[in-house]
Amino acid sequence: MKLQNLTAKLLHTLLLAAFLCAPAAAYLTVTAETDQPSVEINGNLYLTVTVSGDSASVPEPKLPNMQNFNVYSSGRSQSISIINGKITTSVSFTYILTPRFIGAQTIPAISVSNGKETAVAPELKVNVTRASQPQQQAQPAAPPRPQPGRQPRRAQGGGGTENHPQIFIKAETDKKSAYPGEQINISIKFYTSVPLSSNPQYVPPAFKNLISEDLPPVRTGETDISGVRYAYSEIKAALFALNPGPAEIKSATVVAQVPSEDQIDPFDPNFFQKFMSMSGAQGQSREFSTDPLSLDIKPLPTGAPAGFDGAVGNYTVLASADRADARVGEAVNLSITVTGSGNLKAVTAPKLPELGDFKVFDTMSSLDIRKEGDLISGKKTFTYILVPRAEGRKIVPQVKFSFFDPRAGIYKELHTDPVALQVEKGDQAAKSVNFNPSNAVPSAVTASGSDIRYVSERKGSDTLPFLAKEVTGLPLWAHAVPAALLLLSFWLAKLNRFKSANPLLFKFRMARSEASRDIGKTEALIKAGKNGEAIAILYDSYMAYLSDKCGVKVSALTIKKAVDLIKARFPRVSERSVEEIQELWSALELRHFSPSAAEAEGTRDLARKYSLLIELLEKELK
Repeated sequence: MKLQNLTAKLLHTLLLAAFLCAPAAAYLTVTAETDQPSVEINGNLYLTVTVSGDSASVPEPKLPNMQNFNVYSSGRSQSISIINGKITTSVSFTYILTPRFIGAQTIPAISVSNGKETAVAPELKVNVTRASQPQQQAQPAAPPRPQPGRQPRRAQGGGGTENHPQIFIKAETDKKSAYPGEQINISIKFYTSVPLSSNPQYVPPAFKNLISEDLPPVRTGETDISGVRYAYSEIKAALFALNPGPAEIKSATVVAQVPSEDQIDPFDPNFFQKFMSMSGAQGQSREFSTDPLSLDIKPLPTGAPAGFDGAVGNYTVLASADRADARVGEAVNLSITVTGSGNLKAVTAPKLPELGDFKVFDTMSSLDIRKEGDLISGKKTFTYILVPRAEGRKIVPQVKFSFFDPRAGIYKELHTDPVALQVEKGDQAAKSVNFNPSNAVPSAVTASGSDIRYVSERKGSDTLPFLAKEVTGLPLWAHAVPAALLLLSFWLAKLNRFKSANPLLFKFRMARSEASRDIGKTEALIKAGKNGEAIAILYDSYMAYLSDKCGVKVSALTIKKAVDLIKARFPRVSERSVEEIQELWSALELRHFSPSAAEAEGTRDLARKYSLLIELLEKELK
């Protein structure tokens, strides 16, 4: 009986500790949706990811590795609401997805984390269908076709002749010189005069002294070059230089599956029948790259206004308050909205003039970006919280905003209109102690109101004294349990702080355990006969392992570039390990993009090889 009473007391203590240590309810959500459940292989799919939270900013989603789609950012919109001091933020990120393969495809689960909690949007299913054959028009004009004598010969890698390659890629910019922050558009066109086994995979170029923004969607069309008819896909991006001096656009790469069968003319009237008959054939993976490009970034001219803070573009500015009437002590939201075209992400908050009639609290910003007509535009809103100090008609003076207009080549300074507020007398209970300094003899401090209001005069509950008595009645060893819980919470908090302060190092150290967990999942799938899913997990896990070790997303690189990166980052890596990395990468990639080639025995061998390679790399990648 005594033991039962002791157990009951211990249980009460644990429940009390759990109640007291429970964190405050947080609010972080993420949702993902597509504009349509089905899309043609040559079409585009819009993916909208919405992140909401109860803070001034929310984390940006990190899209998972999607090998079956090419992904382009299409813009974002953000809204912030402040009601009775409670801040709620919602940001919608829009992406355009172009499918690479026909069939049922999966958009993996998308997660966001703010360091304290994690929210996950479930995976989405999309059906990718074949392109619908356009209806033939009456007496269509025959497209130009290469003459037999000028038809490019078949070459390994889809090369054709030197002057008329069957497949090539070209990059060019709309300007060779620009100012820091001025938009530069780059166009990357992929040309082909032969059919491909799937939509190509695009690996964007790396940049030096430049940042980029996608300009979707992908444009497609047909053109005639020197008597050869090409189909092309065009990808555009907006570039913004960071500093004066040279800037470089490195090579962009397209990985395409080129059929190994005889060439089929894409403009043949029976092209679709011939193409469908060979669609199941295994193609050859080939890489095509652009030439590097150089840009000259000019310094901004002298004579910038005093308030200039680096904004480049063409903007307007507007000031407004969320209300025209307020009371003393009540918060008023003052918004300064900068609208126009340019790198809005780099625009900083305008400095407010001296506001003696208000208490001014920290600013918050929201960003809406549009990408229309190959121009980055939108608006950025800065919200200041003002609290009136006294009643009467109060004026927020005009706010200055300066920027450099690259088209006109001059600096411009704008002013907002003053914002008027009618401040009424606040509630008596909301008043605080007033200090009235003057040159005269200081008077005594007098309270103009009270900041304490009694909510109840009833006697308090005896629950806490009872719980305190129960806790003190426990034996000494029972107090070790809450102490252990407290130590565990300290350890977890320390781990989270280390993870937040050193995310790359944390991923580097956790790469092995994550890979081992994925290998365990693979073995279960092989036993269940799901070899295709097992290969997909192995491939994604292998890419994630190398990415966590290198600190770079290697799935966006070619095998050669990834190996060069590993050699440069880890000089101790052996040639044997490099060969194993390349062989496993090629084998997994082949089976990942050709699921029919995945067999149980072969998949099991790849999982075993992956496990052994990890043991080897853990000794060398240090």
